[in-house]
Amino acid sequence: MTSHESSKFIGRSMARREDRYLLRGQGQYVDDIAEPAGTLHLAFVMSPHAHARIVSIDTSEALRVPGVVAVLTGEDFASLVAPIRADIEMPTYKHTDRDVLAREKVRFVGEQVAVVLAENKYAAQDAIELVYVDYDILPAVVALEDARRPDAPLVHDHIDNNIIFQGEFSTPDFAEKHAGSKFVIREKIRHGRLAGVPMEPRGCLAVPDRGDSLVFYTATQIPHIVRTGLATHLGLEESCIRVVVPEVGGGFGTKAQLYPEELIAAALCMKHRRPIKWVQDRREELLTNIHARDHLYDLEIGFDANGIVTSLKLEFATNAGAYSSYPFGATLETTGGARMIIGPYKIQNYAYKNYCLTTHTGPAGVYRGVAQPSCFLAIEALMDRIGRKLGIDPLEVRLRNVVTPSDMPWTNVLGVRYDTGDYPACLKRAREVSGYDNFRRAQRADRLETGKYRGIGISNMTEITGTGAPGWRVRGLRSVSGVDSATLRIDPTGKVTVYVSHASAGQGHLTTFAQIAADYLGARIEDVRVIEGDTGSTPFGTGTFASRSAVTGGGAVICAAQKVGDKIRRIAADMLQADAQDISLCEGKAVVAHDPGRFASFQDVAEIAYSIGNGVLPEGEEFGLEASEFYDPPVVTVANAVHIVEVAVDARDGRVSIENYCIVHDCGRVINPMIVDGQIHGGVAQGIGEVLMEEMVYDENGQLVNASLLDYLLPTAMDVPNLQIHHMESPTIDTTGGFKGVGEGGVIGAVPAVANAIADALSGIGANVNSVPLRPAHLLSLIRNAVREEGRAAIEESAY
Repeated sequence: MTSHESSKFIGRSMARREDRYLLRGQGQYVDDIAEPAGTLHLAFVMSPHAHARIVSIDTSEALRVPGVVAVLTGEDFASLVAPIRADIEMPTYKHTDRDVLAREKVRFVGEQVAVVLAENKYAAQDAIELVYVDYDILPAVVALEDARRPDAPLVHDHIDNNIIFQGEFSTPDFAEKHAGSKFVIREKIRHGRLAGVPMEPRGCLAVPDRGDSLVFYTATQIPHIVRTGLATHLGLEESCIRVVVPEVGGGFGTKAQLYPEELIAAALCMKHRRPIKWVQDRREELLTNIHARDHLYDLEIGFDANGIVTSLKLEFATNAGAYSSYPFGATLETTGGARMIIGPYKIQNYAYKNYCLTTHTGPAGVYRGVAQPSCFLAIEALMDRIGRKLGIDPLEVRLRNVVTPSDMPWTNVLGVRYDTGDYPACLKRAREVSGYDNFRRAQRADRLETGKYRGIGISNMTEITGTGAPGWRVRGLRSVSGVDSATLRIDPTGKVTVYVSHASAGQGHLTTFAQIAADYLGARIEDVRVIEGDTGSTPFGTGTFASRSAVTGGGAVICAAQKVGDKIRRIAADMLQADAQDISLCEGKAVVAHDPGRFASFQDVAEIAYSIGNGVLPEGEEFGLEASEFYDPPVVTVANAVHIVEVAVDARDGRVSIENYCIVHDCGRVINPMIVDGQIHGGVAQGIGEVLMEEMVYDENGQLVNASLLDYLLPTAMDVPNLQIHHMESPTIDTTGGFKGVGEGGVIGAVPAVANAIADALSGIGANVNSVPLRPAHLLSLIRNAVREEGRAAIEESAY
């Protein structure tokens, strides 16, 4: 089967197979795995200081706690585990080496300096309170804006001005063309620092296996990369390590890293030949999991009297925290924000300088959307400002600047190819279904109605998805393959098993990959089983992040299914005395197309393939009925969406209510609409959190002052409105299957849409909204200052 129109399962909303056991509480997460006899538990001593020399560590009292087996410091691990280094090949990138336990210095609050190994977790927790560390406290640099100052403390002595990476780009004759723009708006846009806060914190269980082998259970999105990382840093043979991923209670990129605790658990398991377990608590999660965002955009946009963008100039800075994380390093957000900000627009003249800076804060890494929520926050804010400057509706400004279907395939000024999509149609459809025009007609000039400022916001975004090897090489990542794979096997009973290199963190892989395999193989979907997240049985691949599962994993499944399907046709043709090209596969049968009464079941074919019974394999065919295929998409796929949001901002206390939320989304060929909608819902919830409440707050000494869920606020079901979701489909022509990624579109679209709606609500009083989060206290301050200035201006005007 090759035609999209002949799909039986792709495009259908099918109940997730995972829900059968997850909703009954039968899912098995890391902490649910039965502890083998003799399991030892880990607990970590964390630094209370952002920057300090380690003078001495006294472990004597901790060692006397009953049940404690050992207390180890960084010096103990110097010969066991190599320092963590992200292997990035970029001309200006400077590596950081991170010891799994800090040895000479600590560089952020929460960095581990010692580990307790004990017979039970209670003894381990008691003992860490009795490890005494003498620190020589040093000055810290915390704020992104301070990191490049000449007098700023250095996070790493070899990184001048704390610039771990910088880059620049310019289209030809940019300065001259920018200077020739009729209008220019300059603005700074700030996105605050976030935590991932998955429902399940991280954890791992390392179990010694036969010989020198290791079975490593961990909540990760990247099992094969973790296996390679363990082998590399521990000096082990990769073939001796089996990484198993149980259920994962949310990842969002926070679990797409290799962390020190995992290396320590594996190293101690191999040293003591006993199982080692560690499960994180929430305070550890907020302090030591990778952080995200903390981006600053300094922009100038040039445009003409019709609102057509003539130039864009950007200086962009990101906060890497104290170390470059493995495997993605510190450059991904920095390059991403500068490269993706062009979005769906025909911006021909563009220049940027980007900087990634180290600070004495927790290491940053990939988080849902990577830099796209922040860069679209920036470019979409500018589109609104163009409209306000010229008196043109902001939706019309977007329509005048977007790439059109007649431009497709479109390659932007940075060389990114957009193969399909109808951006004007998405905008117009969103305008229609959201009631945008009616809202605008009823909107008051001052936006104030019944004590609330009411506004409407637009986000017109693209999402870079399905990145394969070429995309990761361009961005300098050597430890990220970009390739994924699938093995499809039909057993002698005719049942189908699909082994995929990905690992699900809630995306519904067991359902969607089964839909793909059943369609392209012609199998009954109830006969298809999907296995992933186990390097002992699944083929090598990159993993689940960056909205790539459907594109790379789906592509690999399709290729394997087609290969097995061709073999079924050849064997069935020999059995049925027909031509292979006349054999069609459906409902688990190989049928002669012009004579439906002549068929062989998959079981009949499989018995021949495995030499069961009296059948004879056709001459030239090999035994077995399986295929393994690697898939590397040649280019990225570009999904897109329009979000339109109505909000009300209470003039008395600054609280925001979301009153209407509409999305028109195009992720190419939709595999399972219900699962796609679920991904969008989850992403929007995170985006609402980013705009209205979530922020990691450090004080001037580098103390994280809200390292608990009492103080770090998250959206609840009460904060997320009902969403209208409408789908458009423009299947990609550049990759196998026609799929585009969907996992991050919700958050990418929500952040600018909600922020722009608030900005529109307060535009009538002249308040400038140029940062997130927009918590009530901040909004109330903006309102009071704007009203005060408005009143002062009125008094001054009346004096004349």
